[in-house]
Amino acid sequence: MDYKDHLRGNFANNFWFRGKYDLMKVLLSMNLKKRKNKILVLSAGTGEDLKIISKFGDIYAIDIDKNAFDLIPKNLVFEKKIANATKLPYKKEFFDSVISFDVFEHIKNDKLALLEAHRVLKKKGKLIFGVPAFNFIFGSHDEALGHFRRYNKKTFKPLVKKFKKVTLSYWNFIFFIPITLFIRLPGKIIKKKKTDNFNLPKILDDFALLILKFENYLISKKISLPFGLSLIGYCEK
Repeated sequence: MDYKDHLRGNFANNFWFRGKYDLMKVLLSMNLKKRKNKILVLSAGTGEDLKIISKFGDIYAIDIDKNAFDLIPKNLVFEKKIANATKLPYKKEFFDSVISFDVFEHIKNDKLALLEAHRVLKKKGKLIFGVPAFNFIFGSHDEALGHFRRYNKKTFKPLVKKFKKVTLSYWNFIFFIPITLFIRLPGKIIKKKKTDNFNLPKILDDFALLILKFENYLISKKISLPFGLSLIGYCEK
């Protein structure tokens, strides 16, 4: 979870976060066949996803915020460093995988961050990532978290052109239209809070999670979704 989300009192137990962690498990299982990988996690945040990632190898975590690191149990990481993703403190071809979920949108020079991820990956190493999709739904939640942009396939592909193989899909497809309408409709039509966060009753939250898990299943079968709230994928060096 983003540390700013944590400060605003959000918790990683709603359908979106649980669906995202299930998606990460799917993407890692597809791309990391062995279980002794050197894995760099860019901007580890509050570390809820590290339990999943740690099953695939040793985690080297970086973040620019020491306060976020203080929330991460030491037993989940092999090493953690205060560092910027645009200047990674590691030699080239050091990692088997770089994991980056909801990070590049926070970085002004995202192109440099992606070049750095490419540099530190071994040959045939994998970048596994997720970013928010479509600038036309840039909203109050993006602003509150300090995002510079959202992405689509057309804007992201040039950033990863150095990679040998690039696989992209959208995610959170089924909820795209209702959530987009919620974000874009004027406040006079629908009463909104200062941010676009919202919580569902448990029964609806659990149902929404089942929908996201169905999308994750489709992605596990290499079925690319046509649009969604997030752009996800994996790239091979």
